[in-house]
Amino acid sequence: MQAKEPGRLTTGQLLAFCIYAMPLVATTAAIGNFVTPYYSEALGLPLASVAAALLVIRVFDAMFDPLIGLAIDRSRFRQKHRPWLLLALPVYLIGAGLVFFPPFANVSQIYLIAAGAVVYAAYTTCMVVHQAWAASLTSDPRQLSRIFGYRELAVIGGIMGVFGLAAIASHQFAGDITAQAHAAGAFILTVVTLATVVTWSFTPDPRVERAKAHSPQSSALRELLLSRDFGGLLFAVLFFNAAWTAMSAMGFFVARYLYRAPALFAVGLTVTFLVAPIGMALWMRLAARWGDRRTLIASCLYLAVVVALLPLAVRHGGTGLLAIQALLGIGFGAGPYLTRALIGNIANAHVARTGSDLRGTAFAAATFFDKLGSGLGAAALIPLAWFGFDPNRVVDGRADAALLGVATVAPVLSFLLTALFARTIGGVPRQATTSQS
Repeated sequence: MQAKEPGRLTTGQLLAFCIYAMPLVATTAAIGNFVTPYYSEALGLPLASVAAALLVIRVFDAMFDPLIGLAIDRSRFRQKHRPWLLLALPVYLIGAGLVFFPPFANVSQIYLIAAGAVVYAAYTTCMVVHQAWAASLTSDPRQLSRIFGYRELAVIGGIMGVFGLAAIASHQFAGDITAQAHAAGAFILTVVTLATVVTWSFTPDPRVERAKAHSPQSSALRELLLSRDFGGLLFAVLFFNAAWTAMSAMGFFVARYLYRAPALFAVGLTVTFLVAPIGMALWMRLAARWGDRRTLIASCLYLAVVVALLPLAVRHGGTGLLAIQALLGIGFGAGPYLTRALIGNIANAHVARTGSDLRGTAFAAATFFDKLGSGLGAAALIPLAWFGFDPNRVVDGRADAALLGVATVAPVLSFLLTALFARTIGGVPRQATTSQS
């Protein structure tokens, strides 16, 4: 059964839809930036144990992604996306509460793995559902790019909120990492609850009869997953997220030991996300002119150059920190926005060609590679420890050099690999007429 293309979202519907993105990436940003120093410095876990725990969490969580994608595509709810928000909310609240507000002081590596697994299971469900929902709202690539662009602005707003609140806590408690972690956790618990109510209530999600597939679902799934364009895009997602995760995992240590400005850590992150909307306007304008793929490559090369300036920036202390964070802010939103828009367009074209709705599976695969990228980025802490950096001991010049080297090389290499894989992506149809299901 051929379904009618949904109309353009009203401004209110677009805002209601996008607001749900606010707590999602804010969660992973908070975990990436605050969990490592909070658990290693305030709660006493060895740095290598925290790094290994984060790697295990993300690898095991990545295994959950294909399951949730298939569950969404094969669900028989009266509406395809809304019910998942309500199912995920209590799990999200429990997991985030356990990670950011542990009930006892002497936590173990096993506790961190278990708590992190709970929050990431909820995060995965919410992220995949939200992105698949976006792709189902329109088959017009330009409109889909618009939806994901504004969605990324909501992501930036959420991260600004979580880091802004942490910055206030840092100011009030003299840079105490426990206060910053608790502030981040409180923000996530509050906003995910409010966003669930708003998005569930005001975003259209009609239940449409399923169209008859032109190809068997197993054949359609194999065709999607083995597509060169889709495969290249998945690896671009992996390395882009590895770059940001590596920077996040080492960010507090870089601020403290290289810039000698730990009190500016949260402030610097806030500067990044204050500048990010300006960058988003630039990348959205460039994407309209150059196309998503070329703009993605340009943004990755820009970010590689910015990170390569780190050895120069650390010589200028707090001023250098704020300058680098502002430059990173310009490039922050481009990668997630452009890769998700490309995935949505590929998925919509696949639906039109095969009749099999695999949008949930497509975004689950992207989230899977996103998680693998997070694990790869967090693993940068392991060679950092091997090279002699340990925040629980005296940090000398050799440890500083190790930190500077890893904090520069790991993100630069990852951004360059992202650009390389983005080059393998072919053209995406400018217009696709799909069967909505």
